[in-house]
Amino acid sequence: MILPVPVAQQGSPVRCATVEDLARVRERLAKVEGGHDNLRDGLNTLSVQFADLRRDLTRAVADNAAQTRREIMARVDDLTDTATERDTEISARLARIEGGLKLTSWVSMTFIVLATGLLGWGQVGDAAWSFCKRAFGYGP
Repeated sequence: MILPVPVAQQGSPVRCATVEDLARVRERLAKVEGGHDNLRDGLNTLSVQFADLRRDLTRAVADNAAQTRREIMARVDDLTDTATERDTEISARLARIEGGLKLTSWVSMTFIVLATGLLGWGQVGDAAWSFCKRAFGYGP
């Protein structure tokens, strides 16, 4: 209900609202409330859509991170396998070189021992020959 405003404050005669005026005000209020309801529904819809978007983005980021992690681990495994193969190949080469050095060392030592032995026996033979020559009077 609209109360009349005192004449002293307004300066003009007081007018009361009619039923039609009240109906128009109620229509406008209903439109505003309807708009408010539409806005609330729209905000709720947006809220749901944002929640869905956040969920989807979180899932996509997690999936991408997992995929990236798998790719990196596969590359690390490949690098590890390659490094292991190279280590094995280098170890085999070093083993062959070491074997060759051992053989060379053994052959060298064998020749040195044989040469030393032969030289030693040669000196023994020379000494025996000289002794025999002297003993039988053929030498100085």
